[in-house]
Amino acid sequence: MDGKKEAPASVLPPAEAALALLAQGDAEQAESLLRAHLRLNPKDAQGWHAMACVARAGGNATAAVALAGRAVALAPEPFFHITLALALLELGHVEQARAAANVAVLSTPTDPRAHDAMARIMEQMGRLPDAERALKKALSLRPLELERHMALAAFLARCGRVAEAVTVSARAVALEGNAVMAHNLHAMILEQAGRMAQAEPHFGVVARAMPDNPQALANHGAALFAQHRYEEAENILHASATLAPDVAETRTNLGLVLMAQGRLHGAERELGAAYRLREQDARLALNYGTVLQDLGRTQEAEVLFKQAMQRATTVQDKARATLDLASLCLSLGRFVEGWALFEARRDLLPPPVGVSSLPEWDGDVTAKTVLLYAEQGLGDSLQFLRYVGLAAQKARIMLLVPEALRSFVNCPLPVWSGRVQLCTPAQVGEAEVCCSLLSLPHRLGVVKPFAWQPDTALFAEHIMPGRKAELRVGLCWAGNPRYQFDRRRSIAPALLAPLAGVKGVRFQALQPSADLLEVPMPIAPLPEGDLLATAKLVAGLDVVVSVDTMVVHLAGLLGKPTLLLDRYGGDWRWARGSIAQAQPAGALARSLWYPSVQIVRQPAPVEEKPSWQHPLAVAAHWLAQAAEE
Repeated sequence: MDGKKEAPASVLPPAEAALALLAQGDAEQAESLLRAHLRLNPKDAQGWHAMACVARAGGNATAAVALAGRAVALAPEPFFHITLALALLELGHVEQARAAANVAVLSTPTDPRAHDAMARIMEQMGRLPDAERALKKALSLRPLELERHMALAAFLARCGRVAEAVTVSARAVALEGNAVMAHNLHAMILEQAGRMAQAEPHFGVVARAMPDNPQALANHGAALFAQHRYEEAENILHASATLAPDVAETRTNLGLVLMAQGRLHGAERELGAAYRLREQDARLALNYGTVLQDLGRTQEAEVLFKQAMQRATTVQDKARATLDLASLCLSLGRFVEGWALFEARRDLLPPPVGVSSLPEWDGDVTAKTVLLYAEQGLGDSLQFLRYVGLAAQKARIMLLVPEALRSFVNCPLPVWSGRVQLCTPAQVGEAEVCCSLLSLPHRLGVVKPFAWQPDTALFAEHIMPGRKAELRVGLCWAGNPRYQFDRRRSIAPALLAPLAGVKGVRFQALQPSADLLEVPMPIAPLPEGDLLATAKLVAGLDVVVSVDTMVVHLAGLLGKPTLLLDRYGGDWRWARGSIAQAQPAGALARSLWYPSVQIVRQPAPVEEKPSWQHPLAVAAHWLAQAAEE
């Protein structure tokens, strides 16, 4: 600042006074002032140029071209050509715009505005290197000017050069730490880079500066949701939806936040509202169908999934809709249909490196060597290992699994009669065709689930015979916290208190955890090691109690008596289609995949709050009975 006071609008020249009013958002008063002035001073070029700026601000590019052209005819000032060029660009007259901007660049090569205008035109023409040079020239002329850094950052982001864009937008924020728009641009570029945790504080700056702006609130809420800060996200998204109830994206994010907390009825309300705002949008139909499926409204969900498949505009969106329909079919026991639809995941998940070059195996008898490879999580790999034996009856098999599974999977190899070879990624090229483990039931024509237990002779030495003084209980109360909806399946350690009251039991943690001190009873930590080490540990236990994680699959494969504490609206693997129907009255549900696994599920949420009270009470009773026996 130079210490001079800014002149009030009333003593400024009319054109400057009008532009000051326009900058304050009062375009109507600016136009009125200029019209009155130009009636008396029709040869004032500055006035016609200011009127062109008002027209551009109001979205009337045609009028802006005529007005700027009149200003240029009266006095060909270089910055008049800049306004004319930008108005022509908005009308799509790109070559005329370039010519006008070129006049400004040649006349005043030290004016960054001329280079900025030329950059916009070059980008529109697809001449991206020229656009970049123009922006960098403008920045070199005004290295301390915030707008120059922001213009270059936004350009780089649009070109997909996100890492460079982040660096430049960070400089803009550092230049003026209180500049709200700089924080907003930096946050949006960080979001584009997939760095939402770093974007959140900047979205927060914008939201606090603009508490009545629904878009600013919605952006911050989405960033909080991405960090699993659900309560904060809910509050700010609710505020945004109150200000702008017809924004489908905001209602969707609010619904997903509620869904992540297990508050399904509230999620249904918000996701349904979003869907009704844009019924042709495949993603909104898909989100709404998902919550309806979790609520047990499967017929409505199926209609929406099929609708989403038809209306999807990208391969990825169609694949997601198809996978959700597959999940619904599998949950209902419609396995043939479900397995076929389940193949859509191949449009979302690329195979491991080196596998994509191999042709797909169709499941028929062949003399070729078939590479079977694992995908998705460890639990999925364990569940679908049961199909390897069937595949080995039709071909020689090479089996590729994650490193954490290798030593465990090596144990059942003798069961497969020497027709299965465990391989490394470096050996993939020795195979002739390939198939995912998760595709095997479809390729092999398997109609329904069947139980399978590998040879557990390796684990026999860890099983203590005879009666023990205490029941040894393996306990897993939480899944991977990086999973967006993990809170629904995981249990806070303090809630495990009902299990602490069971007499004659000794607990062993089956998850690596830093919060063992929060568990309300003595519990041994999980030793370090791979899955085989964990399997040996499980083999030495009497029973396992677990939420829906890989631990249930491992304990089930080992034939260990296991109680699954399942969330309401749980995974298809534990739903009606995978449950043994012939059970005594009042008995717990039993899995068809793992007959040793029994299931207790959360009841429907009461007052929107899901509760683990009933499953944990059942678990305490189940453990007490096991301890007595």
